[in-house]
Amino acid sequence: MHTTTCRLFVFACVLLATGVCCASKEDSVSPETLVSQARKLHEVWTAGTPPVMMRAEIRVFDGKGGVTPGQYTVNWISPVRWREELRFVNYERVRVHEAKGYWQKSGVDFRPEIIFQLDRVLNSKSTLKIGPKQNLGKVKSRDKDGVRQSCTEEKSEKVTDRILCFDEANGNLVSVEYQKNDNQNPPEISRIEYSAFHNVGEKRLPFEIQAFSEKKVLATVRVLELRSIAEENASLFVPPTNSEFWAQCDDMERAALVNGVQPDYPHSARMRHESGRVTFYAVIEADGTVSHLTLIHGATPILESAAANAIRQWHYKPAACGLTPVRVETVISTYFHVG
Repeated sequence: MHTTTCRLFVFACVLLATGVCCASKEDSVSPETLVSQARKLHEVWTAGTPPVMMRAEIRVFDGKGGVTPGQYTVNWISPVRWREELRFVNYERVRVHEAKGYWQKSGVDFRPEIIFQLDRVLNSKSTLKIGPKQNLGKVKSRDKDGVRQSCTEEKSEKVTDRILCFDEANGNLVSVEYQKNDNQNPPEISRIEYSAFHNVGEKRLPFEIQAFSEKKVLATVRVLELRSIAEENASLFVPPTNSEFWAQCDDMERAALVNGVQPDYPHSARMRHESGRVTFYAVIEADGTVSHLTLIHGATPILESAAANAIRQWHYKPAACGLTPVRVETVISTYFHVG
């Protein structure tokens, strides 16, 4: 009896020790560490990256079988000397970066909705930035497509905004899943997946990116060429004629809505069961006011007018570089639902 009791005690101790070891291994990497490591790996266009030229193919799918091609090119010398070009259908944009921001020139005086979406897909630095009002949840493991992943939720208050997942073996960011907002409206981009990583100096660049709208592929990016720059072409880094300067910094504080008047739901539109999303391009000026309001996704004229009338009254705490307020381009969406 005594021997049996001892054996049971030893067995229980082994199980307990194993459990402690497992828990320790599971909790060994914090969510903040996962994000920090991924930023060091994937923020390619930053200090430490050697001079390179990258050319990528963009494909946007309309959900009806149609595909529209585009191109994205980067000529990189240093954090204060680089040029990016985005071409999609009739839209062309050139940015020449310097120490305090970039000079921008495009064929139109607003940014179409698809360009906002492509910018989100292409900008890993923004993707891996955690806002001051966001918190990261516990790290959870999962297996997907044969890859062991560590995932964490980004939350604002009690609402989950995004789920970020990393490859446990190498720390690569492999996916970002965007959750529904407070109004339960599905995000225009619901998930972005990154794969086929290649080394660029000490960084890692995904050669393939897929963006999804729910279960449908919205856009893909595939790197076609990546080569070292042996001799710099100085003309590439001259600000384009008639370009506009936009201030930018590494730790820019995002603009935050201070006073937002909710759009009135016109009675006639409600009676006709008119509903939908109305989205505008806008500039949030350095004084927090909204300017350059341009419709980029409409519903019906009466709803578009109601949304515009409300947004023109909105006021923001402006974006800032340190203590200096700066103007930024943004996208603003409002939703009308028949209750």
